[in-house]
Amino acid sequence: MADLGFVASALALSAAVYAVVASIVGVWRDVGELVVSGRRGLFASAVLATLSILALVYAFVQHDFSLLYVWRTSSTTTPLFYLVTGVWGGQAGSLLFWSWLVLVFASVALLTRWRADAALLPWFTAVCASIAAFFLFLVVFVASPFERLAVLPVEGNGLNPLLQHPGMAFHPPTLYLGFTGMTIPFAFAMAALLSRRTDAGWIHASRRWTLVAWVFLSIGLSLGARWAYDVLGWGGYWGWDPVENAALMPWIAATAFLHSVIVQERRGMFRVWNMALIILTFALVIVGTFLTRAGLVSSVHSFAESDIGLYFLLFTTAVILGCVLLLWSRLPDLRSRGRIESAFSRESAFLANNLVFMGALFGVFWGTLFPLFSEILTDQRVTVGPPYFNLVVVPVFGLVVVLMAIGPLTTWRKSDPRRIGRMLLVPAALSFATTLGLYLAGVHSWVALVGLSVCVLALIVTLQEFIRGTRARMAHGESPLRALVRLVKRGRRRYGGYIVHIGVVLLGIGIIGSNVYKMETERTLDVGDSLRVGDYTLTYEGLGMAEGEDQVTVLANLAVSRDGESMGTLAPRRDFFRLREDQPMTIPSVMHRPLEDLYTMLGLYDVETQRVTVKAMVNPLISFVWLGMLTLVLGTVVAAWPDPTEERVLDVELERLAGQASVPAS
Repeated sequence: MADLGFVASALALSAAVYAVVASIVGVWRDVGELVVSGRRGLFASAVLATLSILALVYAFVQHDFSLLYVWRTSSTTTPLFYLVTGVWGGQAGSLLFWSWLVLVFASVALLTRWRADAALLPWFTAVCASIAAFFLFLVVFVASPFERLAVLPVEGNGLNPLLQHPGMAFHPPTLYLGFTGMTIPFAFAMAALLSRRTDAGWIHASRRWTLVAWVFLSIGLSLGARWAYDVLGWGGYWGWDPVENAALMPWIAATAFLHSVIVQERRGMFRVWNMALIILTFALVIVGTFLTRAGLVSSVHSFAESDIGLYFLLFTTAVILGCVLLLWSRLPDLRSRGRIESAFSRESAFLANNLVFMGALFGVFWGTLFPLFSEILTDQRVTVGPPYFNLVVVPVFGLVVVLMAIGPLTTWRKSDPRRIGRMLLVPAALSFATTLGLYLAGVHSWVALVGLSVCVLALIVTLQEFIRGTRARMAHGESPLRALVRLVKRGRRRYGGYIVHIGVVLLGIGIIGSNVYKMETERTLDVGDSLRVGDYTLTYEGLGMAEGEDQVTVLANLAVSRDGESMGTLAPRRDFFRLREDQPMTIPSVMHRPLEDLYTMLGLYDVETQRVTVKAMVNPLISFVWLGMLTLVLGTVVAAWPDPTEERVLDVELERLAGQASVPAS
């Protein structure tokens, strides 16, 4: 079965290369049969890559330790669920998974958009197949998951304990779905440039794909944050780790693109900028993959150094240089059809929004890559940690929230500043009242007061948009609930975006509360001793031990009380894996409450004396972080949900833009 998987991946590479050649030659010489053949070549590559993935899954399930990759990332005691997730648990498997997802996404796009986007899809096929071919080349010739060992081992090395958690079972594939999903809008953009069809057709064709990829990136980042909180045992959810940043950077660029593209659709402006943004987004996807897969950055998630670094460097360089040269050559075709007429306009608000996002992106990019640059130039690696990012990047994101409060109040072309001021009166007054109330309640940190007041202002402005639209529909006799549902249904993109804004505000409130007002303490305890953190008292009742098939667990039993009332027990623990004795895991125990979490960790311990070191912290408003992430994802799903009426209108428009372009549809 393993041999079948290798042969299938090699054939998938051949089919992808054929799809590139046939599509380019077909459109160049206007041979429709070759274009169709290229399309079928990409379908064939997708089927063959699927067969290769299934063969690798089978090898894991059957414990085929003759494969180096299976031996490294599994064992006979690995649960079935984690055997399957082991497919992307290492470098070689993740590369195969990456190429498979690209081919699947591209195939679905070709099946759904062939007639409407006939002028773009031959070039789209060539671009997607080229990207897939590169990853398949790595799989076949550089880092194959089907490489065999000379001697058959009896037992495998076991999956990294950090990956044996539901969060890490879903976190990597959702990120991969986001990364590979960004290939689709990028390929449509390149197809538009290559075919010189630089009208809005490529945006219409790729808009929903961009939203789908963005929501997967958002889910992946959210799951990664939750995994860090639940598993890594340091009490936080975002540590500005290089691999976290590698996923955050394309998310920021894609967010800027999703805002900026609205201006092009509405006013025919920002055409060069939008092309540059989608190129930047895809380039950051490749750069992030390059940094983590080549082992160039130090991270709890990244893979060790390998032989793929040079290939990734060449591919990344080729993509960036090729795209820049192509964009430069098409600048005359991308002249804007409008201009910004006033500093007080929605166009200006979107431009300011994009500039702020680019500022945040540069801050993250520089902080992530500076250690690498430092090592190259001085032979010394300098550590850039959370203090830099919190000082440089977090305030920039605060400006994003400010713009969220102003943007919805502006109008296209020109807005009346006095009208905006009048519309901000009530939200500003409520925001000030909230800030004053927080101050009187004991919140004296100016960072928290300013941050929370801005969040409240943005939240009220956003809710006003829903209230205003709902009241307008109620004036026609609809009930409040029916009016709200129909309002969102009729304006999915607009109100889905507003739901995303609400999610960002909730996330901001959670970040402020859990960082500014976090309380923590650490003590060494004997049985019967207590420690106090915030309003909670934790009494140590002794060590406990549990043995599983492949691990030993040591835990500290802590009785929790608050104001003399028992709240239950917590049991932070250390897990030791027999096959990975050098990788013990510190698993926290958390008591979740609506407005705060009580978070405990087990440090040093002595089995004989029963003495332990316990670290405890209270994380206020941490639930707003998870609620904000969930709301953000919900809003994106609403915005991306298909509208049959809108789809029919777009198809008619795309066929009109395609003109007389004729490509066989079978």
